[in-house]
Amino acid sequence: MIWQNNICEKIHTQPKTKTCVRPEGTQEKPAEQNARKLAFGGAYIDNSQNDGSAGESVKYSAWLDGAVKEYDIHDLPNGEAAILRDTGVEKDIIPGKVLLSMKDLAMNAFYSLDRSEHITAEVTNHCKENTFASGCCFVDLEVDMPLGKVKINNIINVHDSGTLLNPKLAEAQVHGGMSMGIGYALTEELLYNEKGRPLNANLLDFKIPTAMDCPDYHVEFLEMDDPMGPYGNKALGEPPAIPVAPAIRNAILHATGVSMKEIPMTQQKLVAAFKEAGLI
Repeated sequence: MIWQNNICEKIHTQPKTKTCVRPEGTQEKPAEQNARKLAFGGAYIDNSQNDGSAGESVKYSAWLDGAVKEYDIHDLPNGEAAILRDTGVEKDIIPGKVLLSMKDLAMNAFYSLDRSEHITAEVTNHCKENTFASGCCFVDLEVDMPLGKVKINNIINVHDSGTLLNPKLAEAQVHGGMSMGIGYALTEELLYNEKGRPLNANLLDFKIPTAMDCPDYHVEFLEMDDPMGPYGNKALGEPPAIPVAPAIRNAILHATGVSMKEIPMTQQKLVAAFKEAGLI
């Protein structure tokens, strides 16, 4: 807003006038009404004596006194020092004169190094009712302890995502999440050197699972209608990928008795853990 930027010191409206805002281009009121106008880009403030009421003007003047920040007049673009130089003194302003373009206003508001006042808008929504999708993953696997190799024999995800709008697409979504979860659990690790540069920033050295590493995927849905979701639907974005890595970790624990505490559970890490546990 113009009164929050570094373009003026203080603005005082004429007492006992009615303050209103009119779009530029509308017909001016007669001169005998002693109109005062202050142009701000595409609109101007018109302080005009109308019905003798001073309520709005006094309220508006008090608001300006509290809201307008005091700035150095030399901050104006191109040295435009014509805007109310003396704080606390009323000034007659040429009706309809544009004091500052919207471009200059935006540039100063955003890029001023010491007095920027960003023009922003905020909105808050207090959601009092919500619903959560749920799901789980079951994994059957084999572990070759001397090699640290994990073979997944079977995997199934079960999800409650409400009423499915497109069952085939929902199943494909879960398949993708299961593939991501397997890579997350066993192979995908981005390595860095001491300077923070990635060492394996390619798909040869950054190992993602291929079709040879993944079994057939199995998916089941519990379609529990949710009246708070669109057409009874719930989320199915990240839920398919979330439970896979924990399920694989727990299956390795169940098979070997070794509790892994970091991922990915690569062959090197598994062999080291099995040696520490005295299994190999």
